[in-house]
Amino acid sequence: MKTPVGIFPAQVSAVVYREFMDSHQVSAARLISQGLVDATASTTPTPLSVVRNLGCVQAQALGGALVSIALRTGTSVTAVRAAMDAGDIVRSWTQRGTIHLVAADDLGWVLGLTGQRTLKSVAKRREVFGIDDAMVDAAAQLAEEAIRDRGPLTRQELLDAFEPLQAGKEYGHERYLITTLALRNIIAQGPMVEGKDDMKYVLTADWIPNPIELDEEAALHEWMTRYVLSHGPVTVEDAARWTGLPKTPVRTALAAAVSADEIVEVSIDGRDHYQAPELADRLHEGRSRANELLLLPGFDEIILGYKDRSATLDPAHEKLVVPGGNGMFKNTLIDGTRALATWKRSPRKTGPRLIIDPFDAQHVDVDRAEAVAASHPAFV
Repeated sequence: MKTPVGIFPAQVSAVVYREFMDSHQVSAARLISQGLVDATASTTPTPLSVVRNLGCVQAQALGGALVSIALRTGTSVTAVRAAMDAGDIVRSWTQRGTIHLVAADDLGWVLGLTGQRTLKSVAKRREVFGIDDAMVDAAAQLAEEAIRDRGPLTRQELLDAFEPLQAGKEYGHERYLITTLALRNIIAQGPMVEGKDDMKYVLTADWIPNPIELDEEAALHEWMTRYVLSHGPVTVEDAARWTGLPKTPVRTALAAAVSADEIVEVSIDGRDHYQAPELADRLHEGRSRANELLLLPGFDEIILGYKDRSATLDPAHEKLVVPGGNGMFKNTLIDGTRALATWKRSPRKTGPRLIIDPFDAQHVDVDRAEAVAASHPAFV
């Protein structure tokens, strides 16, 4: 006998919850996995533990990434910035050619999985801008000398240090010199620029004195396990898209984690998914809390962390979140586990804090949203 959607009677086992999970329950489960909803959490998360547990946090819009972490810790953006300054968290191009936040001591083994693959994928673009191995080696030496002499450098200060190369001042020259050094794990972004949503460049060998070292198999196993535990339920396709790695090694790593009882494989709508072993119980206990109204920054992992994000964001509304498909995601308002609108801060000094644009005819409780904004890390 099938269990009615959305009903969790005490006598039904956790396995049945997983088998009969619908899209709203998938979204609720992901909100719980990601730490956006407190469901039987046993410890108080820190900025470092949030980033480490998530595996990586997309940080193309750094201010939004800081808010994403603050929402999961219940602290302020100031506390997250302090974790950057302390050297706990760094920013680099860890996957998909996109910049992410990552636990500092994890950076080396993550780039061991992705760095060379990304470098190979952009080799032709480097050639277009005349950037060859000799120039990169010279840039590495100039970066090392400048940073060791002057300490962490802003982007412009680093580019000034490259002046002897006469590499040109086009954006492509600048971008590919910096990203190539980062993908080779020579530099990363470390402490914050005071008063700005920006970070300074450091030498990873100096800034991260005790990196965690893992071979390729162990590294992929670790990364996939963290991804599933912090994002589940997920599919192989979700995991491959998130990492930017091929499906075959991803599938092998997931199978190994299942065999080790670190994660479980479940069927949802006839498709194989992976999640934390205790997630069904946490969903049962925290389902009502998952219905809370959330104001999320544009690049939050609940939207960006999946190839198929339809459990939370209706595909019909994706163009409203990413206008023109240009990769720039707007802030989203989540209520009842679903994205119902985009939002931004009001420029007015008095009155409502929010400007809300609902999707189609979606009803948004503006009073509840304003109440959430009153204590939201983006506003305080």
